[in-house]
Amino acid sequence: MNQMRNTFFCILLLVSLSLHAQDNNLTLERIFGSSEFATKYVPDMQMYPKGGYYTTNEFNPQSKINAIVKHAFKNGASDTLLKCSGNMFPKGFNLEEYHFSPTCTKVLLGTNSNHIYRHSSEAEYYLMDLQNNKMHQINEGKKVFYPTLSPDEKRIAFVYKNNLFIQDLSNDAIQQITMDGEMNHIINGKSDWVYEEELVVVQAFAWSPKGDKIAFYKFDESKVKEVELPRYDSTYFTQYKYKYPKSGEDNSVVSIWVYHIDRAMQEKLYLHEEKDQYIPRIKWTNDNNILSVQRLNRMQNELELLLVTWPAVIPPPAMDKRNAASPVITTIYTEKSSTYIDITDNLFFLKDNSFVMTSESEGYSQIYHFSKEGKLMKKLTPAPFEVTSILGMDESKGIIYFQSENPSPLVKFIYSVKLDGKDLKPLLKNQSGQNSATFSADYNYFVLSNSSYNTPLNVHIYETSGKRIKTLEDNSALKNKVASFHFPEREFLKIPIGNDVYLNASMIKPTDFNKDKKYPVMFSIYGGPGSQMVNDAWDRLEMWYRYLANQGIIVVVVDNRGTGGRGVDFKKVTYKKLGQIESDDQMAAAQWLATQSYVDAARIGIYGWSFGGYMSSMCITKGADVFKLAVAVAPVTDWRYYDNIYTERYMQRPIDNKDNYDKSSVLSYVDRLKGKLLLIHGTFDDNVHPQNSYMFINEMIRLNKKYDSEFYPNKSHGISGGNTRLHLYNRISKYIVENL
Repeated sequence: MNQMRNTFFCILLLVSLSLHAQDNNLTLERIFGSSEFATKYVPDMQMYPKGGYYTTNEFNPQSKINAIVKHAFKNGASDTLLKCSGNMFPKGFNLEEYHFSPTCTKVLLGTNSNHIYRHSSEAEYYLMDLQNNKMHQINEGKKVFYPTLSPDEKRIAFVYKNNLFIQDLSNDAIQQITMDGEMNHIINGKSDWVYEEELVVVQAFAWSPKGDKIAFYKFDESKVKEVELPRYDSTYFTQYKYKYPKSGEDNSVVSIWVYHIDRAMQEKLYLHEEKDQYIPRIKWTNDNNILSVQRLNRMQNELELLLVTWPAVIPPPAMDKRNAASPVITTIYTEKSSTYIDITDNLFFLKDNSFVMTSESEGYSQIYHFSKEGKLMKKLTPAPFEVTSILGMDESKGIIYFQSENPSPLVKFIYSVKLDGKDLKPLLKNQSGQNSATFSADYNYFVLSNSSYNTPLNVHIYETSGKRIKTLEDNSALKNKVASFHFPEREFLKIPIGNDVYLNASMIKPTDFNKDKKYPVMFSIYGGPGSQMVNDAWDRLEMWYRYLANQGIIVVVVDNRGTGGRGVDFKKVTYKKLGQIESDDQMAAAQWLATQSYVDAARIGIYGWSFGGYMSSMCITKGADVFKLAVAVAPVTDWRYYDNIYTERYMQRPIDNKDNYDKSSVLSYVDRLKGKLLLIHGTFDDNVHPQNSYMFINEMIRLNKKYDSEFYPNKSHGISGGNTRLHLYNRISKYIVENL
């Protein structure tokens, strides 16, 4: 009997140990070489134009067929709207994107895409008419950019070989609207490299509300200098040439044109006598004859909102049909800054053409309501609310929904406020972490995406009343997998750096942390203007940080001055001296950590990518007495080598600010380098050119400084594809563990 009892207790003990077993085998192969820790998302979810439904693009692995499925918010009922199979579809058709028409009778289907730059891609497109089951092939199957259906659903506009085209859906006849498009010379209807990268202007045309006009950008790149990037994928390597305006250099001359469908004519809009300017946004108002245009000066500290108004009735053309009735151009809003103005998409026009928009003019990003003439009617949010995005506007109820970093820059919560400024409140009770929301067309429902530092992405459906209806994805498998490691919780702290300034920071300690031991510290940094890394959010590098912690390294993230979420004074203090205050702050944070009993002051390192690579390069040179080691991936090393829209926004032109360009250059501090440096770059980086690393290396050679490097042939700024990321983080991790 006793023997049976002992056996029973042994079994219980083994089961208990099994249930509480800790997975200690966290490897880089598991993190970067597999999908084991990948976050799951809802597949290509979109709001159906008719309220009360959303759609998903669902792939059947057995049949290898995509289907667009419509789901009802109210009861979850599903209906397959389209299966991408049959004689109308090319063999092996893979649905990569889809867009419904306003009436939901047509759906645009994209496949076989070709990625160009950060946001742009071209693809083959088809338009399916769901009423008559007819398929339209766009541009005879040749790849195009940004096909967009007109609001009356009679035509589709697209860009092909830098020209704007219209395809008539009644007979599929194709009309070429512009004739002067030419690679590296003239672009119509899509943006040049720098507008896409820095102003996020991608599709550069827009239909008017009734579909009788198209407003479009024309980029004249003639005076912009070319950059050549080699591709090492053939016996004789080839050169890719494109226009890239560096700081202080000529930009494209940008103009806005309007094509009138019924008059078969186009006209140029004469917006301003100044040609050295930016036009970061165009948007049709709710009046079919009024186009809004945002104009920004070259220094990006003066913003104007213009309205271009055509007569309600345009008289018949005279002898020259290209002479349309001239529109009236009015400036209804002007904002000036002593530093710079950030461009956003937070501009919404109401039915009466009054509008709401955000502005930082009073120290924080706030929402304002203006009349159609541009007169301020109401400020809708109070400081210190930091509004990050206007998510939608239910005009029938007079409610605006928005995301804000309130009550802390570590979180993003969803709020609502009425157009009269009343009833400002959180949309949900007990919000935590990072939240974003997408609303149904009728604003009766929304899909909430949420994560926190210890919780991967959750996606839930809610009524706007606050009632949760359904969970679409909770990543429970990933959450349980991570929990099985029994990691210590991430700590959030405030690091004092003097003069009553503190920096938000987070810290991950080793699993077996002992306060009586001294540990090396590895900083992970980005630090660029308006960015944030210290968030109550699931970090894409979370498992890598945990891997380093398992090697006995404390991982720290610090948001220096210049980052976002804390108002204009904190963010814009770095103006005209980019990287100087930021690197000082990282050094001050490291020095504070060095005073902590559990930190080995002689073993502090720093890692960063892009602007973070620039920061880590500054810290290992300028801060050589503080940091022992740095890993710099794709760093800017001198702001003269980077593009002008980004650089001049924060630094002005080199001719205006030479001394600070020198003080902000990594190359000015190479003589101080004495620690270990690993420099990494992709040779086909169209964003931060390899020139930056080459010139850094050249200066280290001149001064006889030791360094290590790793170059990835034919890889762009993201350095990815195949086993590339695994190889990259193996290289970085080994370097840190062996040298820190």
